[in-house]
Order: sequence, then C-alpha cells, then structure tokens
Amino acid sequence: SKPVSMFKIPEIHFPLMFQCVHSYYTDFYNHLSKAINTLSPDNSALLARYFYLRGLISLMQGKLLNALADFQNLDKTDLRIFPTELVRKIVEILPPSERSQADRKPELKKLISRVMEKQREVMKIDDHVKNFELPKTHMQLDDFVKRIQESGIVRDTDTIHRLFDALTVGHQKQIDPETFRDFYNYWKETEAEAQEVNLPPTVIEHLDKNECVYKLSCSVKTNYGVGKIALTQKRLFLLTEGGRPGYVQIAAFRDIEDVKSTTVAFLLLRIPTLRIKTLSKKEVFEANLKNECDLWYLIVKEMWAGKKMADDHKDPQYIQQALTNVLLMDAVVGALQSSKTIYAASKLSYFDRMKNEVPMMIPKTTSETLKHKINPSAGETFPQAIDVLLYTPGHLDPSERPGNAHPKLWCALNEGKVVVFDASSWSIQQHCFKMGRSKL
Repeated sequence: SKPVSMFKIPEIHFPLMFQCVHSYYTDFYNHLSKAINTLSPDNSALLARYFYLRGLISLMQGKLLNALADFQNLDKTDLRIFPTELVRKIVEILPPSERSQADRKPELKKLISRVMEKQREVMKIDDHVKNFELPKTHMQLDDFVKRIQESGIVRDTDTIHRLFDALTVGHQKQIDPETFRDFYNYWKETEAEAQEVNLPPTVIEHLDKNECVYKLSCSVKTNYGVGKIALTQKRLFLLTEGGRPGYVQIAAFRDIEDVKSTTVAFLLLRIPTLRIKTLSKKEVFEANLKNECDLWYLIVKEMWAGKKMADDHKDPQYIQQALTNVLLMDAVVGALQSSKTIYAASKLSYFDRMKNEVPMMIPKTTSETLKHKINPSAGETFPQAIDVLLYTPGHLDPSERPGNAHPKLWCALNEGKVVVFDASSWSIQQHCFKMGRSKL
C-alpha cells in the first residue's frame, strides 16, 4: 500500500473578522512553506499538493503573483493537477503593474504564455481530440466561428466566414442547431467513408505514396466505362466496375484544360453530363452524373483553380485549401437538401472565383526566382508575422545520424512560437513549439 502523509492545517479558533482571517492565512502559508522546505525533492507528488494548497492560500490573500509561482511549480512536480482554468482567470485579472512584473520573470512569462495560448487557440493540429458538444441555440457569426473551430473541421477564420454564408443562403444571418447538426454529421460520415475506401493493389500502384481518395461519386456511365469517379488531392480517376475493380486516369488537376457542365439527349430525356478536357488527351472525358453533376462541376473547377494557384505561387498549401473547400461544399449540399444547395456550395468556390475575378499575376522575375513558397501560419486561426528566419544546414542535434540530418528552416512567429521546416522537402517537421512570449 502507498504511504500516507498527514498535514495538519492550523486550527480555526477566532472570530471571523478581517484581521483574524488575514492572520490565519499567513499562518497557513507559513506552515505550508515549512513543509515544502523540509520535504525531499524526490517526493514530487506530495510537493505538488503542497504547492497547490499554498497557491490557493496566496490567491485568498490576494497575492496573485505568489499564487502563479506556486502553480508554475506544478510543471516540475505533478502536471496532472495543474488548474489551467483557474490560472487563466488569475492572468486575466492581473493588474497592469503585476502583469509587468510577471513578464520580467522568465518562468512566469512562460506559464502565462502557455495558458493564454490554450485559451486563444481552441484546437491545434496536433492537439488531443476534445469533447465537442453540438450547439443547442441559434448562432450568430462569431459563435459559429468558435463552434466550427472547436469541432476541428476547419480553423481558418476566412474559410469559416464563407461557410457561414453558404449555410445561411436564403435565411437570416444565423444558423439554427439543426442545420449545424446536419452539417456536422454529414461531414463526419463522409470523413469516415473516405477512410474506409479500400482500393485494390492494382489501383494503389498508380497513386503517389501519400495520395488518398477523399470523395467517390455514385456508379456512373462514362465514355471510359462504368464506374465511380474518385477524387484525390492530385487527380481524378475512374474506379471501374466489373469482375475486378480497375484504374483509368481521367485527369491530373494541373493537366486540365477545360471543364463544362452540360446535358446529353437520351430518348426523351436530357441527362446532366460533366465534360473534362485535358492537355494530354484528344478525347474529352464525359460522365453522366445526373443529379451529382452540378456538385462535381464545382468540385473539379475548384481543385483545378487551386492547383493552378499552387503551381503559379510555388505553394502546395493552396491545393490543400482547395481540397478543404470542396469537402465543405460536399457537406453543405448533403446538409441543406434544398433547391439552393448548389448556389450555397458555390460560396465556398474561393480559388475558382479568384481565378475568374481577380487573377493574381506573378511578376516574371518573381516566378523565375521563386522555387517554393511556405506558410508557417498553416493551422493558425489567422496569419502570424515572422520575426526571425534561421537556416541550418544539418547536424543540428547529436541524436541525428548524418544521413538523416536534413537542412532546416526555423521560423520564429509572434509571441515566441517556432515552426521548423525540413528544407529538403519543405514539409513541416515540427509544427509549433513555444519559447514563452519573447520576441526572438
């Protein structure tokens, strides 16, 4: 059995007058300080409980910086009992003079930065999944932004604003709980379906290593055969049906020349049809998508525009944003189920609209010089300024073998954040770690 430690708190034997209560807290604080000073540092669990209690006593005395210092000690003793919400509230009520004092103490500055960062950023890319609850009341724009960020669907504020416009087409600018629930459930269902897509090895061998299928159409008739149109972050292909599923390339997004939504006559009917013309093939791809045609038309145009933007700006994150846009379109159409769903989904056609309305011309000298554009603010709720850039050629830490020591680009953002890129692939190697709130 575990050893039991006893700590005797001072007895209460006085009238509840201010001076007496004040003296009691001082006595209590001194008892805890004595226990902390006489306890072995090895007994971290018990030390943590003493620091926690002394922090509460300091709080009752109105000594906020002392309380923060004791709660900060939980980092070194037992982080499991760290009172995040309480510390955040203390920080919020700190008078300017005491906040200034805290900022001059590195340990307190680091603590405040970490706690307030958790509050400002509801969900980071590498955070643990939170217990998200569906809203029960109508939402205006600001509340909707908060809810979507908490749900983990998307973090970028501008994208959420466009989603709000899409979900409120034809209605007053607020979203009811039922619409939010339908959208959220449809998003989660399609996300699960995409993860369950089981491609045969003969199809997988045509795809790149990190390529995934994000959306499948219903079974449709095309001039390439009968099958399902599959969307990845790089291409469209036909997953053919029959005895054994097969692969037929439709188009890589960078290879698309034109996309049209039209109809073809069949007996007395006009069947909605999607046509995709590519640079590498003379034959135009045609698919009788029927009631899915308008959505796929929006999807293909947005991915095409996103890929063009990514290539022009040497920024692969544009294609990831385009993919997010089309998945949001899909969820909007699935959730609304009305005559205005396609118009609503078109509110999310960001890159396609930019391509048609305000083409971003890249100066020739920039285009020739720029090799790869990176965005250290990816995953943030809004763009962050970069204070310092540091390039290291490799062998940065002794544990790395020379063969694995890729060059790195270190980006110091606002408030002491650092993002590290692998400069050989320009992928994010370390998404974000904190260095307090110092300017680096």
